[in-house]
Amino acid sequence: MEKATITTLVLILLACVLPLAQGRLTEETSDSRLKQIQIEQLKKAKEAKDKAAKEKSKRAKYERTVQLTSPMSPGSTFAAQTHNGSITIKGDEVTDCNLVATIITQAPTEKEARELSDQVKVTLVPSDQRLTLKIDKPEQLINKSVSVTLDVKVPNKTSLELLTHNGTVKITDTTGRLNATTHNGKVIAQNISGTILLRTHNGSVDCRDISGDAKLLTHNGGIEAVYSQNAPPACHVSLVTHNGAVGFTAPPGVSAKVDASTHNGSIRTDLPITATGKKSKTKLTGTIGTGEGNMHLETHNGSIQIR
Repeated sequence: MEKATITTLVLILLACVLPLAQGRLTEETSDSRLKQIQIEQLKKAKEAKDKAAKEKSKRAKYERTVQLTSPMSPGSTFAAQTHNGSITIKGDEVTDCNLVATIITQAPTEKEARELSDQVKVTLVPSDQRLTLKIDKPEQLINKSVSVTLDVKVPNKTSLELLTHNGTVKITDTTGRLNATTHNGKVIAQNISGTILLRTHNGSVDCRDISGDAKLLTHNGGIEAVYSQNAPPACHVSLVTHNGAVGFTAPPGVSAKVDASTHNGSIRTDLPITATGKKSKTKLTGTIGTGEGNMHLETHNGSIQIR
């Protein structure tokens, strides 16, 4: 083959290969630049978060408590709502409501924190068979914050309507219609009975020694429900989470239709369940006893235990 022909072929090959190599180099450079931009963005976000946390830690804090008492007959309803702060309710053999509100304010200076605290008003408002806690505080705060934590004693037979956004809800020794919700925090209950609805989004739900129909909900957290030895055998129970385990301890002689399911996990039962559908590791439907009540247990990432 003549040298001119070989040279021509080499030139043709180079003409084909060089653009591909250049394109690959351009893509690698682009990917590298994109990764560098993402690293820089993450770094800036972390710096901003650290700065905000540092600024918050520098803020002055002021704390004061308010004690309130109001007559309250058994069978009444107590309603309370706070945004930042936990709510603790305890039933007792009393005929009034005793409340302690802990108000914590934060601001750039101690003077501003104290002035902000003075603007927070906590009152109990009675109306028929209902007692409502009212919290008046400034809204749209800039570089300032207010939290109100509640510690309340009520008659044993009291229905509850409780709401907070950031904080734990704890209820003990009460009977009635119990409705409590938080968004970021645990829900804890001990020795409660009646119609129970307890909800959170980020946190666990833990109920011990309970009786009655119960609906317990969370998204990120486990659920544990342990029924009292004195609870009726037939109850309607719904325990639902997305990320977390579900545990259910039934009352003695329980009678219920069972519907349990998980996506990533397993289902175990210590109770004799007569399966009514196809049984698998992640799905169980059936009946315990004569099937008088209903038992709905559901999670997406977690296991289920029936005792």
